[in-house]
Amino acid sequence: MTRQRIGYFENRQDPEQICSRCRMCELICSFHHHQVGNPRRSAIRIVLLGKGVDIPVTCLNCEDPPCMNICPTGALFQSEPDSMVTVKEDLCIGCAMCVNACPVGAITLDPVDGVALKCDLCDGDPQCVAYCPASVLKLTDADRFVRHRMKEFAKFLQAVGEGS
Repeated sequence: MTRQRIGYFENRQDPEQICSRCRMCELICSFHHHQVGNPRRSAIRIVLLGKGVDIPVTCLNCEDPPCMNICPTGALFQSEPDSMVTVKEDLCIGCAMCVNACPVGAITLDPVDGVALKCDLCDGDPQCVAYCPASVLKLTDADRFVRHRMKEFAKFLQAVGEGS
């Protein structure tokens, strides 16, 4: 099985293919999992960087997940190697050790239930991907996404170099 994750694939040359800050991904995630439109109960977050740069952040599906490794109760687990880490809510004690261990801040505590809240890929059919109006969210192979990001960063560095 290939490690899957949700990737952000923007096209900076086309304003229709950039995160528009609509937050539909956050709303649909909270609605799908909790039947409420509350971004604070979403497993995907829009990080506002300013100057028109907004980045959706969700679980990286790490190869050696620090969140799972630090969980004292086994509430975070993988059903098989390379599968998405999921939360057994009945085992979660809300200690937030996983929140602190996550390298990108993709785990939070649910403000209502007090348990770990993280992306579970909606059992293979991520609703944030399905409902993103700009189609910049994609379910992708984790390694493919890393290669994409490397290329985007190289293009950015090239543009910065040409501008100086």
